[in-house]
This record gives sequence, structure tokens and C-alpha cells, in this order.
Amino acid sequence: WSLDEIPRRWQAVRQQMKQANLDCLLVCQHHPGEMITERLDGDADVEYLTGIPLPFKWVVLPYEGKVTAISTNQVKGTREEKLTQERGIDIRFAEGPWSASILDTLRENNLSQARIGVTDLVDSARQPEGEFPYTTYDRILKALPQAKFQPASYLLDKVEAIHSPEEIAVMEKTTHIGEMALQAMFDAARPGVIHRVVWLAMFNTMVNASGERPFRLSIRAGGPANSSLNRPLEEVMRAGQVLSQECSGCVLGYGSQVNHSVLVGSPAPADWDAAAKDCLDTFQEVIAAIAPGKTVKEICATYDKRLVARGERPGALVIHSGGLGTQPRGGSSGPTGEIVLQAGMVFDVKPSFRLKDGSTAQFGDSVVVTEKGARRLGERDMKVVKLG
Repeated sequence: WSLDEIPRRWQAVRQQMKQANLDCLLVCQHHPGEMITERLDGDADVEYLTGIPLPFKWVVLPYEGKVTAISTNQVKGTREEKLTQERGIDIRFAEGPWSASILDTLRENNLSQARIGVTDLVDSARQPEGEFPYTTYDRILKALPQAKFQPASYLLDKVEAIHSPEEIAVMEKTTHIGEMALQAMFDAARPGVIHRVVWLAMFNTMVNASGERPFRLSIRAGGPANSSLNRPLEEVMRAGQVLSQECSGCVLGYGSQVNHSVLVGSPAPADWDAAAKDCLDTFQEVIAAIAPGKTVKEICATYDKRLVARGERPGALVIHSGGLGTQPRGGSSGPTGEIVLQAGMVFDVKPSFRLKDGSTAQFGDSVVVTEKGARRLGERDMKVVKLG
């Protein structure tokens, strides 16, 4: 990231802090639920505020003053330590309990009686009951009885949802890497080929392209893409199966998903052609409907209509946010449906229709919301592909 990007994020967060009347934000490591089967490092909120994956476990961000990142001694002497210093972040190496280092940082910043927002207490992304360590929080509360603490996950969610041009450029690269993996899949998948061979061809393509572990790679022939749980399997691909995938490259810790179901061999399932056409048409219609000010529910109307016509329930997942994987995902129903689109949002649009054999037809690409509508981040031709 450029030297301007991380301070830009702090400024945006501090604007939200001012509106919420907070003197400080205490941010803990956060692992969105699906990241258990995706990037296992997954300290998304901390990574967002430091621009560095892996080493930092806590960030203390005062409304005024320097940002502090708390880590272990293993960061000493590493490239990450140098990058952190270049970005003007103070590093504190915890020698004992995390709570002791957090308390020292708060006291040194004269925040013992401050209003402090705490992320991941409740309603964190995909973790409604939060995941802030109980013992750490209990010790902080007892040590600072005059401070006022309140949940503040919503605050970072608002900021992270709107991406800068620099972030969008990175996600455009991750999308291209995902498309490289799709090409590797087109080249490798044939009847009689082992699932593991195709999965590794895609995985290695993404690692070689970016030097980073893919954000997600879950593929399945004859079933939903996510049913392989991000793993290579020993199954043999059979003629006439539909192969689907959730494929996300990774650049600077950011991911963006692409999806492109393909027919492996023949004969095709009787309902494949109609489902593939419905899916591709729905994708284009949802893209055409995207504009700032619209809700997710509004842009999903055409998808819901087709789901109902096919005897399925409306509200299926069609929006999957890009970036660090912390933002909401879903369809027209529930909280996701009420999200109002804003320029700078990036997400995967991935309609899916079930086939009678249990597989799915799914076509998707990452898009950015602009003032004029939606712009695809991918470049491939969105069309039906038959292999072998």
C-alpha cells in the first residue's frame, strides 16, 4: 500500500468516531466465520488499520495522537516492523498478557477516563455474539472503572465498505488472478480427471501470480461449489457433471471472487442449458440495475423473480463482498437486502440455480459501484463453456 492509503483509512475511521463521540477505538483481531475455511490468518480489522497481515493482534486508535499496534516479539527485525514504522505506527511488543499492553497504551495516551469504542464485542461480521476475549475485556474494565466502553463494530464496517481507488485497483488484480485460475480449470478439467489435480492447478496458478495464498478456492463437480469446504478431494470427475467454484485470488490480503460453472463432458443434465441461460441473464440484469442509492433488495428483484418461477425461495445469496471478507453477504432478505449501495462498494454478483442432480449453475464476477452504475472488474467473456 502507498504511504497515503493507511492514514486515509484512519481519517475515515476518526470521522466516524467523532460522530459517535468516541475518544478511542480498541480493535481486536477478527476472524469472520467463513475465514475458518479461507485465509486462516484473517485478522481483518487489524489488518485494515495497519495494512499488514499476520503479525499484529490489537490496534489502539485514539481520536488524537499516534496509532499503536500490539504484537509479539516475533515481529522484531522483520520487514513488517519496518513497514509499520514507515507508516507512523507505534509498535508495542507484549511481554505478558494482552490486557497489560492494552492498558499501558491507553494510560500513556491519557485515556483512562475516555469513551472507548470496542470492536467485536457483539454483532461483528458473521459473528453476532462477538469474539472479543472475555478475560482480556474483564481485566480492562476492572482496571479502568472511570472509562466508558461501548460496542463499535458497526463503525469499522461503515468505513471498510467504501473502497479507495487504490483498494479497487488491488481488487481488480485479485479478480484477474481468479480469472487466471479459471483458465487453469478450463485447461485441466476433463472426464476422468481427479478433483485434486484441477484444484491444485488453480491453487498453484494463483500463488504463482501473486505470491499469496488464495483467499478462497472451493470447487465441486456434481454439487455446490462450497461443498468441498475449500479442500482438494480425491473424487473423479465424471462425464456430464457440472463443475462449479468459488475462486478468490489474493493481493495484499484482499480477495475478490469469480464464479463460472462449466460442463465437463457429455451428455449434459437435461436442465443445464436452461439453468445456465437463466443464470447468465440474471447476472447481466443485476449488473444493469446497480446504481448508487438503490438497495440490494431492489437490484435482486430479477433474481428473486426467477427463483420463484423455478420453485425456489426468494432471497438467496447473490451478493458476496470483496476486500478483507468482513462485509455482509446475502440477498434481498434480511439485513443485507436493506443495504444502500454507494460508489466505492465492491462485491461479487453470483446468482445460482440448482439442478435436479444436486449441482448448480453459477456465474459471477466482482463489480465496483460507480456514480454511473456498475463496472465489472473481470475481463473474461461470460458465456457457457463445455470441456472435453
